[in-house]
Amino acid sequence: MKNMSLKSLYLPILGALGLFIIIAWMAGFFSDKIAPNTVKPAPVNAQKVFQVSEQTLPSTESIPAGIRARETTQIASRIIARIEKIHVRAGDIVVKGQALVTLENSALKAQIAQAKARVSSIAALLEEAQTNLQRINQLKLKGLASNSDLDKAQADFGRLSSDLQAANQYEKEAFAALGYSEIVSPINGRIVDRSAEPGNMASPGQPLLSLYNPLSLLVEGNVRESLAINVSLGQKITVRLDALDKSVEGVISEIVPAGDPNARSFIVKAAIQFDNALLPGMFARMEIENGETKKILIPTVYVHNYGQLDMVWVIENERLSRRFVRLGKQNNDSIEVVSGLTPEETIALSGEESKAL
Repeated sequence: MKNMSLKSLYLPILGALGLFIIIAWMAGFFSDKIAPNTVKPAPVNAQKVFQVSEQTLPSTESIPAGIRARETTQIASRIIARIEKIHVRAGDIVVKGQALVTLENSALKAQIAQAKARVSSIAALLEEAQTNLQRINQLKLKGLASNSDLDKAQADFGRLSSDLQAANQYEKEAFAALGYSEIVSPINGRIVDRSAEPGNMASPGQPLLSLYNPLSLLVEGNVRESLAINVSLGQKITVRLDALDKSVEGVISEIVPAGDPNARSFIVKAAIQFDNALLPGMFARMEIENGETKKILIPTVYVHNYGQLDMVWVIENERLSRRFVRLGKQNNDSIEVVSGLTPEETIALSGEESKAL
């Protein structure tokens, strides 16, 4: 009985002692320890360090804009006729004077034939009236014709002369209408839209095709009024094209002198050089200078990416210390540091990176 009580007393004590030994082993009490401050800092390669400094650079404001064509044209018929053939489709390049649409012209040709026949008929009657007038004049001189006969002959000649002029004008109109049956391109350009097909009825004012001149592309954006009043014609700006991942140079070509009273902005247009990849309606950004600002720029080689985080190695107390930073715009081999670094700090590359470089 006494032995059982002692055993029940020792077992918890032994269990607690074993648990203490396990915890001490996991905590490293039975391992060799390194005294503090005995590990020397990793050497920093002085050739691979960069002194952080603040630079005064032009401040730019990014304005959302769009690409549009200065020269755009909608092709429509000037007469009512059925479409016989359309020679182009959307995307085709056309030159000035090239045939685009052909309309049915059989009725127009018939009108020309009628006009020509009428002109011939009236011309013959006019010739007869002129002969009759000359004859009446001779008889009047001989006293063989009355004044009324002369007046009638002169009236017939004048009426037929007017009829001939009207017939000639009608013939010209008929030829002009026949010319309208062949619709040609008014400019050099590219077809944007085709809104009709052969067999449709064309009527005046109804768009059949749309085209624009690729050489007339420009960038247009709404610029806030406080910035727009400082923009001048001929000023050079940078135009950023996100879809093409490129930037091009633009020149301010027009500033609309009337602003939007609701948005407090003015429309500013900038001319750009021709690029076959540019299309009307594409999104662009107008980078317009707006004074100066101080920025911290560092070489991109010193920046390390970990997912969505950016980090640099900073030299602190002769040690390389990891520092997370927030970055801004990149410009060639340099990138802006928005936060995380201050002037006069020194950044460096790790030992392995220094060897690689």
